Amino acid sequence: MKKILVIDDNQINLELILKLLNRDFPDYQVFLSQSGREGIEIAKQEKPDTILLDIMMPEMDGFEVCTILKNNELTTHIPILLVSALTEKSFHIKGLNAGADAFISKPIDRSELKAQVNVMLRIKYAEDMLRNRNKNLEFLIKKKTTEFDTIEDRYLKISEYALEYFWEVDKNGIFTYVSTGITRILGYFPVEIIGEKFLFDFCEFHENAESKVFLTDEFAVRENFLGNEILCLNKNGKKVWLTISGFPIVDGNNNFAGYIGVNHDITRRKLAEDANREHLAKINEYQKKLKKLNYELTIAEEKERRKIAEYLHDGLGQTISIAAIKLSSIARKELTPATNKTLEESTELLRLAISESRTLVYDLSPPILYELGLVAAINWKLEQIEKEFNITTVFRSEENSVQLKTDMKILIYRMVCELLNNTIKHAKADLIIVELHKNSKSATITVIDNGKGFDLSHGITLSKLGGFGLFSINERLDALQGSMEIDTEHSKGAKITLTVPF
Repeated sequence: MKKILVIDDNQINLELILKLLNRDFPDYQVFLSQSGREGIEIAKQEKPDTILLDIMMPEMDGFEVCTILKNNELTTHIPILLVSALTEKSFHIKGLNAGADAFISKPIDRSELKAQVNVMLRIKYAEDMLRNRNKNLEFLIKKKTTEFDTIEDRYLKISEYALEYFWEVDKNGIFTYVSTGITRILGYFPVEIIGEKFLFDFCEFHENAESKVFLTDEFAVRENFLGNEILCLNKNGKKVWLTISGFPIVDGNNNFAGYIGVNHDITRRKLAEDANREHLAKINEYQKKLKKLNYELTIAEEKERRKIAEYLHDGLGQTISIAAIKLSSIARKELTPATNKTLEESTELLRLAISESRTLVYDLSPPILYELGLVAAINWKLEQIEKEFNITTVFRSEENSVQLKTDMKILIYRMVCELLNNTIKHAKADLIIVELHKNSKSATITVIDNGKGFDLSHGITLSKLGGFGLFSINERLDALQGSMEIDTEHSKGAKITLTVPF
């Protein structure tokens, strides 16, 4: 099982860090120690993957503990993260000289702690990998048998075809060793590189300038760099993408002697990512066109609605009205009771048809929206809801009228109607509140109800929440670069806010 050791003389600090680690690293076993000496013994026995070490401790401070751990063969490869409220540069330098790998300040931020521990774990993994490879090579060299020759040949063949190469450079960054895998990846033979080339000579920094700043800075301060992506040019000028991982090495006198590391060829992966990005860009562009089309279709649909409404009002509606007037004039004459009854019934039916045609006209394209504006249209819609569904409605607006372009009025009105219809169908509410606010940049419409609310848990899509209605509203808003916020809980109603920029 993977392990983390925390050394701190303060029990409260230990409990806090334990809770944070258990939350973010549930698969790790966490050991706690309140003294430097006890922590050293635990580290020797358990060999954790990383150590979090407090600096200010009685008897033996964190610097001394760090020095002992780094000088012990059993614990020298364990990354150490120093934890302290001390932020002075001199303390950081002292910690680095003692062998620490990084610092984190108190009070501890959870996200920073998680990121720093992940860095320590990556360092441990990479160092273990390199150390195991070195052990395998040492084993093969010591064997010196026929079997060794066979194994070495196999190993060299694997290295030759693997998409990686190992390297070592001196303190000036000049190659002192490079494996034969570099020939396959960059086209150079080791003899062309060792003693001749600088570590970053192959890098093409014009298209990836940030990698130059990072790598050169890390090399200068003699710190680990793990899995950084760099763009290189091979011997024929072809672009090659590599990840580079390097670790500082010291000589027998504990002086900085250079770096050892490994580069992996990730060109195929980068090409695939580029192709995928291009594909996603095309999809995004297509989606933008669809949203624009949806916007234009909404406006075109509204124009057709208005044409039909005008025909019903001016054409069919007028015809029915005239028929009703003529029948009424006949009813004034002396006719038989049966004829009068028929005329009265016919006249009533025509009046009902006129009323229904007017309602249909308003539902299709309310003239009040064009003549009196958005505020009056929303008020009219809420009045209709009160009459038809016996639901109390409230409308709040800072202004009696809101001046908007026709297209914008139409879109906002249709979205409000869609929200009101959803509330009537699904919420089982007896109160609906609509609020409209406007500033120089946008209009904000909020629809509030006291209904049953709905579930906003993970995995619930807009289309599932309110059929196609909420999804359609969201798509229209997206086309306008607007937004929709939903605030709801079960049995506590819902509050949906639309923001439409001008």
